[in-house]
Amino acid sequence: MEENESMALPQALENYRKQYRKIKLFQDISSVLHWDSEVMMPEEGREYRSTQIAAVAELTHEWMTDPSFLELIQSAKLTTKELPESERSLWNRELEILMEEKEKADKLPSEFVAEFAKLTNLAHAEWAEAKKERNFKLFSDRLEELVNLSKKQADYFGYTTEPYDALLDTYEKGAQANQIQILFSDLKNSLIPIVAKAPKFENPFKKPIPITKQTKFCNRLPSILGLTKKESRLDISNHPFSTSLGKGDKRITTRYSETDPLTSIFGVLHETGHSLYESGLSTMPNWPNPLTEYLSLGIHESQSRLWENQVGRSLPFWEFMYPILLNDFELSESELPFQDLYKYINSTEKSKIRVEADQVTYNLHIILRFEIERDLINGKTKVKDLPEIWNSKMKESFGMTIENDAEGVLQDIHWSMGAFGYFPTYTLGNIFSAQFFKKFTQEYPDSHNKFASKGDFSDLLSWLRKNIHSKGKILTIENLVSEATGEPANAKYLISYLEEKIKEVSISN
Repeated sequence: MEENESMALPQALENYRKQYRKIKLFQDISSVLHWDSEVMMPEEGREYRSTQIAAVAELTHEWMTDPSFLELIQSAKLTTKELPESERSLWNRELEILMEEKEKADKLPSEFVAEFAKLTNLAHAEWAEAKKERNFKLFSDRLEELVNLSKKQADYFGYTTEPYDALLDTYEKGAQANQIQILFSDLKNSLIPIVAKAPKFENPFKKPIPITKQTKFCNRLPSILGLTKKESRLDISNHPFSTSLGKGDKRITTRYSETDPLTSIFGVLHETGHSLYESGLSTMPNWPNPLTEYLSLGIHESQSRLWENQVGRSLPFWEFMYPILLNDFELSESELPFQDLYKYINSTEKSKIRVEADQVTYNLHIILRFEIERDLINGKTKVKDLPEIWNSKMKESFGMTIENDAEGVLQDIHWSMGAFGYFPTYTLGNIFSAQFFKKFTQEYPDSHNKFASKGDFSDLLSWLRKNIHSKGKILTIENLVSEATGEPANAKYLISYLEEKIKEVSISN
């Protein structure tokens, strides 16, 4: 049902959706404030911006938890009984999802929501400065506040086994830390022998590539994948991210390295995957409503990792993009031979920085962060000890010595956002993405030819739109994966993909 058809809805349903859309509208306004603070805002505006963000967060929380909104939802529930069966089940699912969100919101006092929103906005600037100065002590006091607030948030939400579960559930519904631990332990055991035999290749860029040339190339990527310039823009930020500011407005950022242009390229591919998912969600009927939101961050990450890895590191992708890259970077084939570039794109090397990690070792970075933040929230680790613990785990898992806090405990933005429980979703996304892409290639066996000869990714985007994007929150995570692939989630597809990739580049070596 389109917007202009919604007037035919029973009044109770129309009233409920009107209030929901007001809340959603102001949440999108908050996203604009956040995006601007990361990309465009002068630094002196940080303190007042944090007050603005806190005010909007408090306002939308009050609307969500207001008893009058509950009355609208209850009236809508009663009205659904009068609808035809074909419409009733979808409406019931929509209201069920909303009530889950509302019940969670009801557990948080409005003043807590405002305090959390303000603190995280202030924390970002302090984290960025501490990272720049390579000094964890400049951020530790603020992080201590964020950890304490996150523990309090976990207490508000409630949990059965451990506080970390309450935070993990906000990103991946139903996930539990003890189950994640088992999954990650098995995955780690499978990855270790793969890492041991994976080849390492040298950076083929023999001279710096100016940011202007990289920007020209990176600006092409979103539209090639299917995200048009009319609905998106690309900017620079300290940490790559993407955000949806509403229908037809998707924002992507990346960061640049003149000595290794792959940093910016794969940042754009990753964030474009996120924005393509959000773009697909916004084309669902009756957007916005609770069913047109992303299902989980694991599913969200599956979209970004699929375009970044299964597509962006594939041979067909670079057979098409290679001449374009040479032209934009003003390089000759002799200056950047194709095989040297392709092998480097799929090189495996233990690294200190997660966002620059290759697809094989990446999950080891996630497992390290999961273990640290789980203990932090559960009270087994103190903030002041984080650098030492981080450096010790890097030595244990990667055999690497951390030289400063910027390449260690300060490298990620997530804790400054209060996003404890987020990191595990990256590896869950890797697992989902490999399984989704395997199913797609089985259904479209000629897709690699269209990728290589025409740069045509429309079949893949259409498959994702049909099987993932258009489902929103209609299905559970388990049912979405099963319906899309014909079986439950299984890490074997990720392991198989990585083994095949290593074999491919090893043979070409």
